[in-house]
Amino acid sequence: MTKSRYFRPGDLVIYGALLLIFSIGTMIIAGEKHQISPIAVVTLDGREIDRINLDLVTDPYEIRVETAQGGHNLIRVEKGRIRVIEASCPDQIDVRQGWISSANQSIICLPNRLVIRILKGEPETTTTIDGLAF
Repeated sequence: MTKSRYFRPGDLVIYGALLLIFSIGTMIIAGEKHQISPIAVVTLDGREIDRINLDLVTDPYEIRVETAQGGHNLIRVEKGRIRVIEASCPDQIDVRQGWISSANQSIICLPNRLVIRILKGEPETTTTIDGLAF
């Protein structure tokens, strides 16, 4: 019997361990995505005007935001995503941005001073005392 110089019996242990590590990592990442809901935070002139849990939206709706300078933005909210569909600004970058749905994405309209950010929602908090409370 000829020994292969590319594959040895000990290699099976290494391949099995790597497969196990990648499988566990994938399950952990997939589990975290289902536990944390995306939260859309809409701010105008640095003041928060709305906070929307995108997973809890049942029916699509629109929010019209008016600025003190006479500008406006029309925001469309659907389950799991949000976008600007109309704006009074000349460049229309915020409208062309399209839908956002993942944490750390944002839509910014500089002329109207509107910012829409998506944050990771916090998992349910517990009332237990941690080590930092002492």
